Amino acid sequence: MEEKKPLDEAVAPWTWDEGDPEEEFPCRRLADTGVTAPVSAGDLAALGVRGIQFGSWDGQAPGWLNTDAVGLRCGGARTETGRVYRVDDVTNFIKADARQRLPFADHVTPWVYAEHFIEHLSLDAGISWLREVRRILTPGGLLRLTTPDLARYADGYRGDDDFYSTHRERLLRLGAPPHEVPKRRAFMLNQIFHFHGHRWIYDEDELVFALTTAGFPADRIVRRAYREGAVAEVATLDRQIRNDETLYAEARSPDGR
Repeated sequence: MEEKKPLDEAVAPWTWDEGDPEEEFPCRRLADTGVTAPVSAGDLAALGVRGIQFGSWDGQAPGWLNTDAVGLRCGGARTETGRVYRVDDVTNFIKADARQRLPFADHVTPWVYAEHFIEHLSLDAGISWLREVRRILTPGGLLRLTTPDLARYADGYRGDDDFYSTHRERLLRLGAPPHEVPKRRAFMLNQIFHFHGHRWIYDEDELVFALTTAGFPADRIVRRAYREGAVAEVATLDRQIRNDETLYAEARSPDGR
C-alpha cells in the first residue's frame, strides 16, 4: 500500500459527474488583458506565456496560457469565450471549447500540455482537437499528453498487484465518500469509463493511433514517465495525485527534430 502523503497541489471537490456545463470556478481578481482570438505568437510573448495548457480546470499554471470550457468568475465579472484574462495577478486564462476551432493563430506556441483531458472528448473529437494542436504548435513543437492508462486498469483487474486498493485510497483522498467507492474490481474498472465525464479511454496503441491520425509523425511519439520528458518545465506540470493510473506521452509536430 502506498504511504499516504500530502497532495502536492490543490484538487477540486470530489465528483463522479462531469459537472454543470455552466459551472464556473471562483477567483479573487479577474482582469481583461485586451487580447482576443485569434491569439497570436506576439500576444503570447507580450503576456510572458511560454506554453498553452488545455483542460486547466483547477490546475492553472503560472507562465502558461490556461484554457478550459469551464469559465472563471470573480464577483460580477465572468470570463467570456475567446478573451484572455489575468487571474489573481498570477496566471492567464482563456475560455474555449476544444471541440471547436481553437482561438489561436497558426504556429503560436512551442509547448502544449494537457493532463487528463483528452479522455473527456469522444475519439473523433479528440483527433480533431489533436489536429488543432498540431496547427498551433511551432514546427517541431512539443505536445505532452497524460491520460488514464487502460492497460493499467486491465492489468489491475486481471491481477492482484494492489493497484486498485492503492488507487481507491487516492480517490478517497480526493474527497470520494467511502460508500461510493467499493472495493470490487469490476467497479474500479467501470468507473474509469463511466464517471468523471469520460468519453474514451486510451492505451498506448490507441493514443498513438489518435496522434498519427491527427498528423503527428509516428517516429516523433515517445512514451514517458511521471515528470520525465524532453522539456523539464513541461513535464513538471504532472500532478502526483494521478501518477499511479496515468499514461504519459509526448509528440513533436512535423518539420522539427
